[in-house]
Amino acid sequence: MSRINFKISLIAASVMAATSSQAALYKVVEIGPASGYEKGFANNVDVTEFYGSAIGHNTETSNEKGCFGEVCNSGNYVLAGDTRAGSEGHSYSQEVPFNYDQSFFLTSKGRNKDYCSGQLGYQTCSPGWIDKMWLSYSDHGGLERERDAWLFPEYRSNAQSFINSSMMALGQPNTAYVPSGFSYQNTSSNVVVTAFDAVSGNAIGITSSGYYGNGKNSALVYRQRGFWGNDDNPIILNPLQTNVSDTHNITKLMGRTMAYGSLLYQGTTYVFGSASVAPFDTDSDKNYRGSVSNCLKDSTISADPAAYADCQNFGFATKAAIWDTTGAIEQINPSMVLNWKNSFDESNIDKKARQGSFRAGVVSDTISFKNLPVFVGINTTKDGSSNSFLQATVFTPTNQNPSLTNPDDWKSETISRATIKSGDDFVYSNSLATGINKNLVLIGEAKRRGDKRENGAAPNRMFLATVDADGKASALYFDELNNNNGIFFRGAGGVTGAINNYNEIVGRVDAEQSTEYFGKQRRQRGFIYPYNNLEYGSKQSRLDVFDGKPWLLDDLTNDGQKGGNNQYRVVDATDINDDGIISGTALKCEGGYDTTGHNSYCGSGQKREKVVAVKLIPIANATSADIQTRALEAAPVERKGGSLGWMAMIFLGFLGLRRNK
Repeated sequence: MSRINFKISLIAASVMAATSSQAALYKVVEIGPASGYEKGFANNVDVTEFYGSAIGHNTETSNEKGCFGEVCNSGNYVLAGDTRAGSEGHSYSQEVPFNYDQSFFLTSKGRNKDYCSGQLGYQTCSPGWIDKMWLSYSDHGGLERERDAWLFPEYRSNAQSFINSSMMALGQPNTAYVPSGFSYQNTSSNVVVTAFDAVSGNAIGITSSGYYGNGKNSALVYRQRGFWGNDDNPIILNPLQTNVSDTHNITKLMGRTMAYGSLLYQGTTYVFGSASVAPFDTDSDKNYRGSVSNCLKDSTISADPAAYADCQNFGFATKAAIWDTTGAIEQINPSMVLNWKNSFDESNIDKKARQGSFRAGVVSDTISFKNLPVFVGINTTKDGSSNSFLQATVFTPTNQNPSLTNPDDWKSETISRATIKSGDDFVYSNSLATGINKNLVLIGEAKRRGDKRENGAAPNRMFLATVDADGKASALYFDELNNNNGIFFRGAGGVTGAINNYNEIVGRVDAEQSTEYFGKQRRQRGFIYPYNNLEYGSKQSRLDVFDGKPWLLDDLTNDGQKGGNNQYRVVDATDINDDGIISGTALKCEGGYDTTGHNSYCGSGQKREKVVAVKLIPIANATSADIQTRALEAAPVERKGGSLGWMAMIFLGFLGLRRNK
């Protein structure tokens, strides 16, 4: 379709400006650290990307329409985010690469490229996809730089976190173990935020230990540990401290943990996520600059594993875990780890380390689980003698007074229709549940296998489900719920960000139907999906605002103006609270894109776009009549000259790598 067909005359533009100054559902508010961050705190980085990760879940309004029913002050809602100075390679916030590699086999550039070719199928896997992931697009980040950090005397952090306009200036993360002969290197830890504690307001997230140097090498104690707190020294969440299968204690010293959220139960705040409980199998396929078997078999190395190159990329089996924050000081150990689905004590199956994780949790408001905690996430199921399936799971209590210290009070149920196998056919490579609300409506994703493509792609297929009285749930996919129409077309892929208690779901979704198999990765945009289920928490007044259907958020921010909202294209939505405030990430064209079209140029393709964190604030009294869909002006093209087309393309690719398709 020709661009000229969408040119607006000066007269028409003037009429639009005069008649639609308030025509939108949301106001876009950019959030980020004070100017000067790039060349100060971020190790002299010229271009830094800012990602919105979480929104405060305080409720400030007095009506069920939230901020659509009354004026809300943006400043009353805190936003947390994190930065990137380069690519993160493997995600900082997943137990295993791509929620897939339980064998920890993806150690090299070639093996990661093979994952892209086999599971994603892009023609651009090499050199584009793999070079961005392995080498990064700057002198920060990239999986190679992290894996080879041992060879260099200094590693510079790639990811740091902020709350509103203030950086979380994490110092040396607390650790009881420091490799012998090494000292801490400032500004060398990677930090991401995953949620806010609704009670304390503390940030919840994941940090690395940072790197320790001895003049010639940089040693990492742990790549990931959960934290809880906003100050320079938040509480670190430890892995399991004793396990009979870990006789060499490497899990205690170097084990990883993840923190994804918190809940208040019987007056106590619990943080939940996952904790390492045992080492992975130390077969030679996992070696990288040394032999991982030495980390367990060599008594000198096993006593001080982080001081040796052999153990720098060591991996672990994990279980879903809870930490009791009562009286927390510096570090706390898990109060409970929950068993895998079956074969509880078998931490490795056919060289695959089993995994479990609470990704979201809530105190239920339903009759069956009234005032009881319910969690969702992932758990590993053994299938036959060698299959280890990482699948979306619901975790529910087995009695009316469950303890969050006793795993016997809990059971897990795999979410049906999101299982890896359907009968004898392998349809998905993995699945996970990412969010749940007090009505026990949950959301998640199932990754299609590379050889089970649909409509030219093998993406994350987004689903929702309701938990029944037996703790079971069955996935309903967004595309089938919407008859394969609109933004959830057949084969649409995406990432589920969050769901609030009004069943409003946000995330990001494919914004084009181009074939990915032997093609390029589809560009994605943020969305909101008001799920219509009045029996499970939906409200008609809120559904009506959206005309009862899902939307790309860019359509809901279109006010027809040159500046303001038209400076942004929302590429991800990560969180939403009950007042309707959304956290997310946008591409920004300073002063406004050339037109209001979805894929408009920025300064005729000559201006540099930025990646920024944003809040979307509902406009009081806005209705579905205020929605102005954006035009699609032409097929997306790569910007030239002085534009940030290269950065936009990198961003769109790495947004997929951050949460991993």
